[in-house]
Amino acid sequence: MPVNSRAKGANFEREIGNLLVQDLGLKNPVKRILEQTRTKELPDLMMGRWCIECKRYGDGSEPSEEWWNQVLIASSNDDQIPALVYKFNRKPLKVRILASCINKDIQNKDITVDLSWQDFISIIKELFSEDIYLHEQNTQV
Repeated sequence: MPVNSRAKGANFEREIGNLLVQDLGLKNPVKRILEQTRTKELPDLMMGRWCIECKRYGDGSEPSEEWWNQVLIASSNDDQIPALVYKFNRKPLKVRILASCINKDIQNKDITVDLSWQDFISIIKELFSEDIYLHEQNTQV
């Protein structure tokens, strides 16, 4: 039976939304942006200023340049922060973010950092509590 890639993607987006709620201790759910199926420039999920693109793929170990470009386009407003959450079969969950969002001294805005899921959650808790607050107030910046 063929895999329905749209259903697979939607399930992964829900999984990541649920993990964000669980690991950040959120009261409000992180919901999928349903309009993103019709509009390419929207992220899969939003949490505060974070624009989150979710990709689940069978084989591989490195996310494609196209995936990263997709989240950059989705977060093109100056105050939005891109994050690519990706998972390959038999590999741990990873998150790619801009290095400059965790260290303002980094001038080159093209440098990325790939983090474990737990490191990403720790960074959100330590550096981006404002985004947790915004999400809980149900206010998107």
